[in-house]
Amino acid sequence: KKVSVILHGIHSIPYSPSAKFKSVLGFSKKTILLTFGLLSRGKGIEYVLESLPPVVKACPNLMYIVLGVTHPNVLKEEGESYRNSLIQKVRELKLSSHVSFYNEYVTLDKLLQFLRAADIYISTSLDPNQAVSGTLSYALGSGRPVISTPFAQATEIITPQSGLLVNFKDPASYAESLLNLLKDPLRREQLGKNAYFRTRNMTWDNVALEYSKLFSKYSSDIAEVSKNKKIPRINLNHLFRLTDDFGIIQFSQLSLPDISSGYTVDDNARALIAACYYYDGLSKVSKPSSPDKRKSELLKRIEIYLHFIGFVLGEDGLFYNYVKPDRTIDLELNQKENLEDANGRTLWALAATAATNSLPESIKQKALSILKKRMEYSQALESPRATAFYIKGLCLLLKNTKEICREDFQQQVIRYCDRLVSLYRGVSSKEWEWFETYLTYSNAVVPEALLLGHQQTGNNDFLEIGIKALDFLIGQTFLKGIYAPIGQDGWHHKTGERRYFDQQPEDASAMACALRTAYSITGKQTYRKLMYEAFNWFLGDNSLKQVVYDRATGGCYDGLGEGQINLNQGAESTTSYLLARLAIQRS
Repeated sequence: KKVSVILHGIHSIPYSPSAKFKSVLGFSKKTILLTFGLLSRGKGIEYVLESLPPVVKACPNLMYIVLGVTHPNVLKEEGESYRNSLIQKVRELKLSSHVSFYNEYVTLDKLLQFLRAADIYISTSLDPNQAVSGTLSYALGSGRPVISTPFAQATEIITPQSGLLVNFKDPASYAESLLNLLKDPLRREQLGKNAYFRTRNMTWDNVALEYSKLFSKYSSDIAEVSKNKKIPRINLNHLFRLTDDFGIIQFSQLSLPDISSGYTVDDNARALIAACYYYDGLSKVSKPSSPDKRKSELLKRIEIYLHFIGFVLGEDGLFYNYVKPDRTIDLELNQKENLEDANGRTLWALAATAATNSLPESIKQKALSILKKRMEYSQALESPRATAFYIKGLCLLLKNTKEICREDFQQQVIRYCDRLVSLYRGVSSKEWEWFETYLTYSNAVVPEALLLGHQQTGNNDFLEIGIKALDFLIGQTFLKGIYAPIGQDGWHHKTGERRYFDQQPEDASAMACALRTAYSITGKQTYRKLMYEAFNWFLGDNSLKQVVYDRATGGCYDGLGEGQINLNQGAESTTSYLLARLAIQRS
């Protein structure tokens, strides 16, 4: 194969309707058409202008913006004669109040504002052989429906689901397409969303991965460099965006919180753990006497998540998981679901909060009070994952806190670790070194709990079985140098076929955290190396070779399907990424 095709890159920006950006640019009441780029006669702008008289008659608030300076070579040869001819045509067609020329080379931020303010982007090239158009790529990547002439790239990338193709030099064709879209705002919006969804593989992060993958075939040095990805800085913007004054909202539509999805204690527990870990890290590097806005913002969220957990503690001593958008307990859904894993994770979150010594005493005591209230009830944890979550929390308390009933907590660590050992010995074999006859989600937390149990108690059985089970899981999920978690479409039963999709961020996070623990206890560099490989699942080292973490928002996409990414950025995915990222920072 002598030719490889890598698409033109686009900027990773959140999808957004145009109204916000129209307001910024002073076009709040306008319907905006946009063309941008270096101006030259090959642009064919005149044919769009000639199409507009019937269009503005049907849409009187229409504004066509032509953004960009004249091409330097054109300017040198003929000055502004082409631009001036266009301005003259606007006057002749009596379109002066509907066409605006911006003769400036705008910054990237300003360009993205114009693109996101547009209702329709018009790509006007007159060259049928044009192979690449950055302007077209940027428009589609901004989530805008496109009307374009049928040049080479346009015919490849524009489908009836993302835009319309018009004939070269044909004003009537432009007018027909414009009127079709302007009369149907719902279709226009759907075309724009489709364009956005279908171009996520073109973000610069993903394009860089494509180049490194290609070059790696021919250079071992580049192959090694491509593995050493730059770890993104921690960004809490999306965590804060998802959090209101009651809790963290469960789902999102793209990056916009979907309040209709309600809340879960599972997500609020994850968010509380991540917030506490990050707060503790900030406290270790900031001066006690100097105010830190990040810490105060985090404290607000920590208090919100903690209050939510207290709110969902039922009279029977169990935490309800599901809360409706109107902030009432969803009794029907909670009765249908097994809440044990959610309860185990919440106990971990409470213990993590109580064990974060840098937090104000009032917050730690509130967390400990809720934890002890839950422990007053006799419901034992049966699920291996729920058990493992609780062990993680108990070990944190024993490691970092003195003012607790240490003997009681120590005995609980032993009892619950013994239970995991018993499950392992009852199921495992040379071919299947695990605690159950199937692998599902967050698998790595189970052997991690035994490793932490060994660290706390010195019991070598916990260490031996924890390492065996973790190594078995590594063999099942690290394939050809990438992490490939168990797919949720049927999971992986001992005697059945292993599923590869959909892959969830929660699994990559659990594995990265477990490998961090294994490395800290054993000192083996293999675990540290694999920890980074598991984390790099978020950065594109995955089955689709696409980035799952959104640097623009600080959110994380909801999962990897067999052929595409779920672009919604819900609470579980975003908090899972943060926990993995914090594991890297704390390693």
